[in-house]
Amino acid sequence: MKKRIFSALCALLLAVSCAAPAFAGLLEDAETFEIPEMDLTVELPAGMYAFTRDSLSPLSPDPDLAGAGITDAQTQLSEMEDYGGYLLAKTEDGLLTINISKKESSSTQSVFDFTLLSDEEFQSFIDTMSSTDGAGEELLDYSVTRYDDQPERPFVAVHLKVDTSKGANAMEDGGVMEELSYVTIVNGFSISIDGVTDGEMTQEQKDLLRRIADSAHITEVLERPTLSTGDIVSLLSPLLLILVIVLVVVFVKLRNRRLMRQRRELADRLAAYRREQKRREAEAEEAGEPLREPEPLVRNSTPYTEEAAHAFVRFHLSHRQIGVLVFYVIMAVLLASAAIFLQLEWYMRLVFGGVAVFAVVWMCLMPGKLFNNVAATFRKARVKQNEYLFHADDFRVTGVQASSVYPYFQIIGAYETKTYFYLYFTAEQAYFVAKDGFTQGTAEELRALLREKLGKRFHG
Repeated sequence: MKKRIFSALCALLLAVSCAAPAFAGLLEDAETFEIPEMDLTVELPAGMYAFTRDSLSPLSPDPDLAGAGITDAQTQLSEMEDYGGYLLAKTEDGLLTINISKKESSSTQSVFDFTLLSDEEFQSFIDTMSSTDGAGEELLDYSVTRYDDQPERPFVAVHLKVDTSKGANAMEDGGVMEELSYVTIVNGFSISIDGVTDGEMTQEQKDLLRRIADSAHITEVLERPTLSTGDIVSLLSPLLLILVIVLVVVFVKLRNRRLMRQRRELADRLAAYRREQKRREAEAEEAGEPLREPEPLVRNSTPYTEEAAHAFVRFHLSHRQIGVLVFYVIMAVLLASAAIFLQLEWYMRLVFGGVAVFAVVWMCLMPGKLFNNVAATFRKARVKQNEYLFHADDFRVTGVQASSVYPYFQIIGAYETKTYFYLYFTAEQAYFVAKDGFTQGTAEELRALLREKLGKRFHG
């Protein structure tokens, strides 16, 4: 029955206040017990049964277990480990069970040490623990008060009385149970000295718990740790990574939205251009005359070779993609430096290092991928060169691919180098116009025509 009652009391105390450590306890007088895991010594009165985790081990059971009414040492040990217990004590009459436990959480880390709190902060902590939100009808009494009579440090006294025959977890053999806990926070964790009784707790039992709490001595008091620059970066690094990912996603979405708008505008202009062409063809057909092709202003014949493809790749990466390459280089250097030099968790080192490696690999693969895409357009073609006819309103391309006519507004950007003009019609695809391939007109005439038709889109 006591196991069931103890579990119910633990569940109820957790429901009453998540800030209050779950059941803990401590023992008193005569014999001193040291608990290194808690930086704690306490005194228990003579005649009490006292058990540590080691003495509950099934491999070397304590001979006093039977006298204390503990028939299943393994289950008792599991309960101690679940609730952070390190010392279990019982009075000889078996009416009072005392547990001493340790709990560590974000709340205890934030407080770190009760002695560091101002009176207002301490009262605020008590007010938080005093909330009974979520308690059921089984709760008969609950109070949290400050206890300052402990010789070394302030404690909080938590008093709880429940009727285990009521509520959602009611037990048929339940009754009134009472608990008194003395709790303090030191070194970032809570220490609880907790006593539980079947029935009402007597004044003698309450005095015994108080004397045990008064005997508590902290063997090592640590200073509140301060965050170093590395700690701050370590804490912020996941947020920074998420922020970078969000910014990249937003940038890609905005860019795609802009490109979609430009494509729609271009599609509208192409539709209008083609309607005009059809109108002219219809007029010529009605007049019984063939549609006259405009006289070319400039002619050019440019061979498509691997050397020309390599030249385009070098130009494209150094002009059109230079910003992207710089971004990837900076990102790779920063992420690799963070993974090597900052004090990060192992998984953050792995993520940062992985992204840095990906950036480097992507930069190394990009030239080859672009070259293969360019070379694929002419390797299988029967004709290995393009013929260009530049008219006043559009230009015609024949040769490597099927013959096509492009209005000048379809060129999204044009560039001039020492040996080529590059006419881009997509972000990564361009026509090559070799400067030594003019059969009519000159490079100067084409430059003037492109500057007139493209305006700021021409970069000479």
